Amino acid sequence: MSNSEALETNGNGRNTSPRESKTFYLSGLALILFWIVFCWQGITTAIQIWYGNEIFNHGFFIIPGALYLIYFKRKKLLASPIKTAPLALVIIVPALLLYVIGIAGDVQLFLHTATFVLLPAMIWLILGTSAAKTILFPLTFMLFSIPVGEQLIPYLQEIAADGSVALLRLTGVPLFRSGLYIDIPQGRFLVAEACSGVSFFIASFVIGSLYAYLNLNSVKRKVSFVVISLIFPILANIVRVYGIILIAYWTDMEHAAGADHLIYGWFFFAFVIVCLLGIGELMRDAVPLENPPATVNPKFQIHRLTVALTLVLFVAFGAWKINIANANHSAAITSSALLNDVEKNTCSTISWSPLVINPDDEREGFINDCRVKVYSAWFSEQDNELVSDLHRNFDPERFSLEGTETLNVSGNTFTVFNVVSLRGEKLKIVRWYEIDEHLFTSKIPAKVFQVRRVLLGKESGGNLWILATLSQDAEQLRKSIASITSKNKK
Repeated sequence: MSNSEALETNGNGRNTSPRESKTFYLSGLALILFWIVFCWQGITTAIQIWYGNEIFNHGFFIIPGALYLIYFKRKKLLASPIKTAPLALVIIVPALLLYVIGIAGDVQLFLHTATFVLLPAMIWLILGTSAAKTILFPLTFMLFSIPVGEQLIPYLQEIAADGSVALLRLTGVPLFRSGLYIDIPQGRFLVAEACSGVSFFIASFVIGSLYAYLNLNSVKRKVSFVVISLIFPILANIVRVYGIILIAYWTDMEHAAGADHLIYGWFFFAFVIVCLLGIGELMRDAVPLENPPATVNPKFQIHRLTVALTLVLFVAFGAWKINIANANHSAAITSSALLNDVEKNTCSTISWSPLVINPDDEREGFINDCRVKVYSAWFSEQDNELVSDLHRNFDPERFSLEGTETLNVSGNTFTVFNVVSLRGEKLKIVRWYEIDEHLFTSKIPAKVFQVRRVLLGKESGGNLWILATLSQDAEQLRKSIASITSKNKK
C-alpha cells in the first residue's frame, strides 16, 4: 500500500482511508448539484422575490451567512467523526413531495419552503446527526431564505392603526378613524402596507436571532432576546406612525407629508436596530471561549447506499415534477366564464375594480339595475394562477378594509369584505372560485382541490368571481350571488 493510501484510525478503532474522504466530498458535491437542478425553479423565483421586494432583500445574505457560520465552526465540526445520517430522509422525502405539490398547484410558498428545507436536510444527511447538532443554528438560519411574511401585513396594519390612534387620543389630537384611514383636522392619513412595519419586523427577527446566537450564552437569554426582537419593532412602528401624524398635526401638514414619512421611516428603522442591539448588549453574558482541537483529523464514515438512495429519490421526484409541469391542463373558455347578462359599461354607480393578475379572459359589468358590479375572470392555470395572494379584491391605495362578516346564500357561507374609499364610499365585496362546477368560498379548499386534480391528471382551470355593491344594497348582493351561482350549475 502506498503512503498516499495509508490508513488512519478513528476513535472507534475503524480505519478510514483517503478514498473514503474522497467519497465524502464527491457525495456532498453530487447532493448539492442535484439540489440545484431539482430546485432550480424554487431558487430562481426566490431570488426574483429577494431582488424585487424590499421586504426580502435580506435573503441574499442568509445562505452565505449560514455557510460562514458553519466555516467558523469547522474545527469543532471536523474533530468528531462524520457519519451519514439516514434519519435525514425523514425530512428530505416530505420536502421533495412538498416541492412537487408546489409545482402542481403553482404554490410558490411550497416551492421555496421545500427548497430551503432540503438544503440543510442534505447537509445533515452527509455530515451526520452529531455534526449537525454542532451547526444546528446555521442550518436553521437557512430557513430565513424563505420569502414569507407578507401575510402578516394586514394584521400589522391593524396593530399600527390601533396603537397610533390610542396614542393620538391620549395626547389630545382630535381624529376620526374609518378602517385604516385616520383623519385629523389638517388632513387624512392611510396606514398603508408600507406603513405596516413588516420590513422592520422581519429584519429585526433575523438580526435578533443572529445576535442571540453570536453573543448570548444561556438559552433563557437567547429566547428572551428573540422575543424582544419580535415585539420591539411592532411597538416601535406604532410610535413611528404616531410621530408622523403628530408632526403633521403640529406643523399643519408642512412636514411628515408626501415622501417625508418614508424618509423618517428609514431613519427611525436605523434607530430601532441600534436600540435593539443596545438591549442585547445589556443582556449580554460572558460567552465562554471554545477551545478548538489543536489538530483536526476528520474521519469519514459514508453510507453509500443512503447517498445513492437520496440521489434516486431526487431523480424519481424530478421525473414526476417534469411530467406534471409538461402536462396540458388547459381548457377552452367556458360560457360560465363570460358575463353575457351584464350591462357592460352602462353604469357608473360604483367606482371599483379588483386587481387581478394575468387572467385568460375577464369581464365586468353591472346587474340588478346597476346596483351590483360583477367581475369574472377565467384562468386556465397554464401561465397564470386562479388562487393567488397577488389578486386583490380592491386597490389598497383607494380602499381600506373596515372589517368582515359572513353571508349565507344557498347553503354556502361567503365572506363579505366591508371597505371604505378615500371619498367615504362604503362597499361590500364578495369573492368565490368556481372549479369544475364546484364552488369554493375560501382559498385553501380551492387550492387543495386544484392540486388534487393536477396530480390526477385532470384540468384545473376555473373562474374567479368578485361582486361589489354599496353597503345600503346588501340585499341586492345576496340576490346577485344566488342568481349567478344557480346559472352556473348544470
